[in-house]
Amino acid sequence: GQTTTPRQGLEFMVPDIAIGLGGLRLVTLGAASRAERGLPYAREVALARKLAADKGMWIGSAGVQLLGGHGYVKEHPVERWYRDLRAAGVMEGAVLA
Repeated sequence: GQTTTPRQGLEFMVPDIAIGLGGLRLVTLGAASRAERGLPYAREVALARKLAADKGMWIGSAGVQLLGGHGYVKEHPVERWYRDLRAAGVMEGAVLA
């Protein structure tokens, strides 16, 4: 019900999330396109995996911040998504545990 104008930082997060998702999509589709055409694609896949781990965690963190305290409540799906993204980031070497 309230506008986010007093919280301008939140207003900037939403387009940043969309930009991050768009970039991830382009890198992933670029790797898939190379694979489909029979070109070498190992570098592109490695880049897509690293970028997905890094940006995924950032996007998850931004989602939790957008929700405030609700982002940490176990009943909210964002809490689990963020936890899963952190685990994937650790497995991909994006962050230190």
